[in-house]
Amino acid sequence: MVFAKIQGSGASKVKMIIDSDIDEIYENSTVSVEKLLGKQVLITGAAGFLGRYFMSLFHLINQRHPENPVEIVALDSYITSSNTEDQSWQRTSPEIEWIFGDASIGAQLPNKFDYIIHAAGIASPEHYRANPLETVKVAVDVTRSLLEKAKIDKSRFLFFSSSEIYGDPYPEFIPTDENFRGNVASRGPRACYDESKRMGEALCWIYENYFDVHACIVRPFNVYGPGMMPRDYRVLPNFATALYRNEPLRVYGHGRQTRTFCYITDAITGFLKVLIETEKPDVYNVGNPEPELDMATLAKLFSEISKSNEGFELVKYPSSYPEDEPNRRCPNIKKISTELGYKPKVDLNDGLARFISWSQANYTDELTN
Repeated sequence: MVFAKIQGSGASKVKMIIDSDIDEIYENSTVSVEKLLGKQVLITGAAGFLGRYFMSLFHLINQRHPENPVEIVALDSYITSSNTEDQSWQRTSPEIEWIFGDASIGAQLPNKFDYIIHAAGIASPEHYRANPLETVKVAVDVTRSLLEKAKIDKSRFLFFSSSEIYGDPYPEFIPTDENFRGNVASRGPRACYDESKRMGEALCWIYENYFDVHACIVRPFNVYGPGMMPRDYRVLPNFATALYRNEPLRVYGHGRQTRTFCYITDAITGFLKVLIETEKPDVYNVGNPEPELDMATLAKLFSEISKSNEGFELVKYPSSYPEDEPNRRCPNIKKISTELGYKPKVDLNDGLARFISWSQANYTDELTN
């Protein structure tokens, strides 16, 4: 069984999913995207999962407003990014300048940016365990250099932190709001990611309070959707890889650890609200608090939606994956909902169906081996 085969042929249908997602963000969003018109934007991690959605949205905005386009400098090192779709417009559009290299290059550019989106990072546990120093560098050193650029240019700055900064929250702090200070280990295989993101947040606070930089922070909670590649190695790409191979889904550990999941269109809407509409710098959770599922239940739901008959199995954590993962993670989004009108719209069943259809048409033998 392959979900994409049941649903119809690959490329055109899959392109419709991506295009529909971008249209959904543009048409149904409550974000004032017109504030981006005629502005200069620097985005790091532009070829990554989140970055590509930003880039696709900017492209659509420019198509709709050719007389006053968003001017974009797109940075990516391709350390963890991969791009399987034909997005040649990104290479040829006159409003987009692509720079392939270290994200710190952005601080050296002569452009005067109105917005800086620092979305670069090594977010997958397998990747940051394999690249701990690079993980720290992009969250700390690069963040500081880009904040310096924001100080000089008077840019609005958006730092992509993570729900990982909360560590393993105590039960009384779940759902977790922005005031929880965290239950985080400063040593261990996850520390390079968790602690570097916390330091990145500290730098944002310093530049806000000492240098008057409008530096906002988002803490994403398990964002997913089309664009997540097999070598991401997080739970949903792992499930999609097993589905592609006609194998049982693999759930690490006991399967009782719980998460909530936020579809990419809802997440991008939240990020844009924080970037564009905040009156003062602040920090916001971005996610979907419902439903909170344990991983065994998630595997059953994934199998049901994909019509897989392979089931799932509990397996030991591979040596490449940090075992000390949080037991529960669920966001309290009252702050962003109250202040910025953020409300997730895509339910989990719908979001999983879109991701499954996209993954089964885009995953290949080469990518999944």
